[in-house]
Amino acid sequence: MQHVREWPIRLYFFEEDGQTQARLWLKASAGTIEVVGEALCEPDEFDVPEIGDEVAAGRALIALGEKLLRSGETDVEGLRGTSVHIDPGPAAPDRSR
Repeated sequence: MQHVREWPIRLYFFEEDGQTQARLWLKASAGTIEVVGEALCEPDEFDVPEIGDEVAAGRALIALGEKLLRSGETDVEGLRGTSVHIDPGPAAPDRSR
Protein backbone atom coordinates (compact mmCIF):
# COMPACT_ATOMS: atom_id res chain seq x y z
CA MET A 1 0.00 0.00 0.00
CA GLN A 2 1.30 3.44 -0.94
CA HIS A 3 1.76 6.06 1.79
CA VAL A 4 1.91 9.78 1.05
CA ARG A 5 3.24 12.28 3.57
CA GLU A 6 3.88 15.98 3.50
CA TRP A 7 6.54 17.70 5.57
CA PRO A 8 6.10 21.47 5.29
CA ILE A 9 9.29 23.53 5.22
CA ARG A 10 9.58 27.21 6.08
CA LEU A 11 12.67 29.12 5.02
CA TYR A 12 13.36 32.66 6.20
CA PHE A 13 16.26 34.93 5.31
CA PHE A 14 17.84 37.60 7.48
CA GLU A 15 20.45 39.93 6.03
CA GLU A 16 22.60 42.55 7.68
CA ASP A 17 25.91 44.13 6.67
CA GLY A 18 26.75 41.57 3.97
CA GLN A 19 25.85 38.57 6.11
CA THR A 20 22.88 36.40 5.23
CA GLN A 21 21.34 33.86 7.54
CA ALA A 22 18.81 31.28 6.37
CA ARG A 23 16.66 29.72 9.08
CA LEU A 24 14.82 26.60 8.02
CA TRP A 25 12.07 24.78 9.90
CA LEU A 26 10.82 21.34 8.89
CA LYS A 27 7.63 20.03 10.46
CA ALA A 28 8.02 16.26 10.34
CA SER A 29 5.90 13.51 11.83
CA ALA A 30 8.29 13.26 14.81
CA GLY A 31 8.36 17.00 15.51
CA THR A 32 9.94 20.20 14.25
CA ILE A 33 13.56 20.45 13.15
CA GLU A 34 15.34 23.80 12.93
CA VAL A 35 18.64 24.44 11.15
CA VAL A 36 20.61 27.52 10.13
CA GLY A 37 22.83 28.28 7.15
CA GLU A 38 24.98 31.37 6.75
CA ALA A 39 26.73 33.25 3.98
CA LEU A 40 29.18 36.13 4.33
CA CYS A 41 30.03 38.63 1.62
CA GLU A 42 33.74 39.41 1.55
CA PRO A 43 34.48 43.16 1.95
CA ASP A 44 36.04 43.41 -1.53
CA GLU A 45 33.15 41.59 -3.28
CA PHE A 46 29.87 42.90 -4.67
CA ASP A 47 27.02 42.52 -2.19
CA VAL A 48 24.36 40.63 -4.16
CA PRO A 49 21.61 39.53 -1.75
CA GLU A 50 20.32 36.79 -4.10
CA ILE A 51 23.71 35.06 -4.01
CA GLY A 52 23.80 35.26 -0.22
CA ASP A 53 20.30 33.73 -0.15
CA GLU A 54 21.38 30.85 -2.40
CA VAL A 55 24.49 30.06 -0.38
CA ALA A 56 22.79 30.38 3.01
CA ALA A 57 19.79 28.30 1.89
CA GLY A 58 22.08 25.64 0.40
CA ARG A 59 23.99 25.39 3.65
CA ALA A 60 20.77 25.18 5.67
CA LEU A 61 19.48 22.40 3.40
CA ILE A 62 22.74 20.47 3.79
CA ALA A 63 22.48 20.86 7.57
CA LEU A 64 18.89 19.60 7.41
CA GLY A 65 19.92 16.55 5.39
CA GLU A 66 22.71 15.74 7.82
CA LYS A 67 20.38 16.13 10.79
CA LEU A 68 17.76 13.85 9.19
CA LEU A 69 20.38 11.18 8.41
CA ARG A 70 21.68 11.27 12.00
CA SER A 71 18.12 10.98 13.29
CA GLY A 72 17.56 7.97 11.03
CA GLU A 73 20.75 6.38 12.36
CA THR A 74 19.57 6.85 15.94
CA ASP A 75 16.20 5.31 15.13
CA VAL A 76 17.73 2.28 13.39
CA GLU A 77 20.24 1.83 16.24
CA GLY A 78 17.32 1.76 18.65
CA LEU A 79 15.70 -1.05 16.68
CA ARG A 80 18.87 -3.08 16.05
CA GLY A 81 20.68 -2.40 19.29
CA THR A 82 23.95 -1.83 17.38
CA SER A 83 25.79 1.17 15.97
CA VAL A 84 24.69 2.24 12.47
CA HIS A 85 26.04 4.62 9.83
CA ILE A 86 23.72 5.74 7.04
CA ASP A 87 25.64 6.91 3.97
CA PRO A 88 24.11 9.97 2.27
CA GLY A 89 24.29 8.09 -1.02
CA PRO A 90 24.62 9.59 -4.47
CA ALA A 91 22.87 12.84 -5.26
CA ALA A 92 19.97 12.77 -7.67
CA PRO A 93 20.88 13.92 -11.19
CA ASP A 94 20.43 17.65 -11.88
CA ARG A 95 17.60 17.86 -14.39
CA SER A 96 17.23 21.64 -14.24
CA ARG A 97 19.54 22.28 -17.22
